[in-house]
Amino acid sequence: MLSLERIQKSLQDDPVLTDRFIKSLMDLEKGMGYPQKNIRDTFSGLIADEVFKGMVFIKGLENGLKIKFVYNSKIAREFLLSNPQTPNHVWEPQTTKVLQHFSKGAKNVIIGGAYFGDHALIVAEGIKGTGVCHTFEPNAVNCLLIEENAELNNITNLRINRQALWSKSGEKLTFEGEDALASTIPASDDAKNYIDTLSLDDYLSRSNISQVELIMIDVEGGEMKVLEGSVQILSTSKPIVIFENHSLHNDWSNGLENSDSIRFMRALGYKVYSIRDFHNNMDTTGMKVELLPVERTYIQGPPHGFNLLAITDETLVQNEIFRIVYDYSPKLLLHKSEREFLPVAD
Repeated sequence: MLSLERIQKSLQDDPVLTDRFIKSLMDLEKGMGYPQKNIRDTFSGLIADEVFKGMVFIKGLENGLKIKFVYNSKIAREFLLSNPQTPNHVWEPQTTKVLQHFSKGAKNVIIGGAYFGDHALIVAEGIKGTGVCHTFEPNAVNCLLIEENAELNNITNLRINRQALWSKSGEKLTFEGEDALASTIPASDDAKNYIDTLSLDDYLSRSNISQVELIMIDVEGGEMKVLEGSVQILSTSKPIVIFENHSLHNDWSNGLENSDSIRFMRALGYKVYSIRDFHNNMDTTGMKVELLPVERTYIQGPPHGFNLLAITDETLVQNEIFRIVYDYSPKLLLHKSEREFLPVAD
């Protein structure tokens, strides 16, 4: 019987075989009705997870960037099985558009929870010559991947910090969970493996940075803590902020608009929208970014999370790339029949 180890070695030794295997999976999906039918999460993706788990890949983007990554998450799976083969993003296509749009000409962009650089590399490439992308990623393996990807693409405007952004500097955290879904939680007093925390306000003060144009926070439940440690820059610089809100970490029982992080941002003068997005690698070329006012966001369903956009100037979304919609889910799911999960028809 052929072992999984032997299959992986054969694939690692033969890139052509690997490409053909990936294509065969995608042809199978297409023949079975993907993405209108959820074949990837129930069948083809499970095969990919077994075969490719732990393997290292380098894959190109449409803009010429090459991304090195380890197959250890849904993000990695969706990137590897992307259609087109050379996509314009790694993960969350609509959020990527928002990041690219608002980072144009920026001097300082902050990305907390940078993973292997799936968003940071695209942003840094886009602001070469004008600004710096400051990343914060406490996972040592992911930090190394960001460094290798920066070197691979000759990107010199990335500042890579192996620390966890938090409400206060000098605290100790530990990981809970695995890979892309790992959260940081307070470490016990006797913990041997822990992560040092840093508040964004402290980092900016130590770095003599007074102006930040854009902040992204995706730290699997610690978003509120990061925001609390950013009050100074949020109050003075008023940067655009993209942050995740997840029902496992936020109380939505009194409405999404009354969850802690949204109330916090509103108190600072921000207007908050939900970003409708695919949580996979989906080609959305030519598709507007659909934004939902938080009080008109459909949030029913199993535990789930999505990204929010916070701005102080509402004219910023009165732009041809955006569309304000109402009473839809922020989760774009083509295999669903309910209107709430489908893109708005033109």
